[in-house]
Amino acid sequence: MSGKEFYSVKEFAQILNLSTDRIYEYLRTGYLQGARLTKNSAWRIPASELQRLKGSGSAESAAPSESRWGSWSDAFDMTTQLQGSLSRIGPKDWAIWGLPDTGEPPSTSEAELGAWIDRGKLTVKLRVEQDRRFPVFLDRLKSRFPEFGSYDQWRESLTDFFQRCYILAHEIWSKTELETGLDLGAISVMDKGHLVNVPQFIYEFALDNYASGNQPELGILQNSYGYCSLVPKDVANYVLARGSRDEMEHCKRITISLASQYMVHEKIGEIRSRAAEIAKQTTPFVTALSAIMKEARADS
Repeated sequence: MSGKEFYSVKEFAQILNLSTDRIYEYLRTGYLQGARLTKNSAWRIPASELQRLKGSGSAESAAPSESRWGSWSDAFDMTTQLQGSLSRIGPKDWAIWGLPDTGEPPSTSEAELGAWIDRGKLTVKLRVEQDRRFPVFLDRLKSRFPEFGSYDQWRESLTDFFQRCYILAHEIWSKTELETGLDLGAISVMDKGHLVNVPQFIYEFALDNYASGNQPELGILQNSYGYCSLVPKDVANYVLARGSRDEMEHCKRITISLASQYMVHEKIGEIRSRAAEIAKQTTPFVTALSAIMKEARADS
């Protein structure tokens, strides 16, 4: 195979004495760089990747392997990062508000998630999964803890979960702009009010008060420049919208109306149910990672 410019996955796996599944995992996570002519065509891995992996040693030793991890203390940073992400996953994560116009991920996410739009579909990644060591780390977890055998299936369900959250959140976003006549943004347009956090507030209020019959209590504050702000009565510094008094009165009515509608919306109920399932499926992973952290501290 010498002198080749590109290798197939099967050829690359044979050279490194690894399974094709492992090579596909490396391509998916970015450990290996490859290309496909179309979405469904076969991967082509450049010869330069083989040279990079081989370096001055053998092909087999160049690939990530279990022997590179002396003990769990070597993976302490990845363990804590993964546990932190898993412990914070929920339907209110800022990742669901990924920007549809640019495809860029949100600037913050409590669960350290990145989200972006790929051909009209939301893609969600845990930051720790971007680490080149993660495939080997996950293999170790699977071999030590049987519960991690379901991790890949759980990841698929997580992406589906956030897709549901994203679709509903952006439906609320669009409906709020349409019914209030105001655009979402932090920068105001001359002589026109604008939304700041109304869509997020409606979405989160509906999640918290599903089927309760509660209604949001909102107030309007006027500043020294003559503009008014719409705020929850109990959190005066949480600005939902800004504009004239008339615009805020109208926005207040729409916000209460939409919050009441979505509070009994079946999709909110579905998201709450799925969130409970995700949390239940995540608990064994978090417990196992806690055991690793305890073991790692003992090793160090």
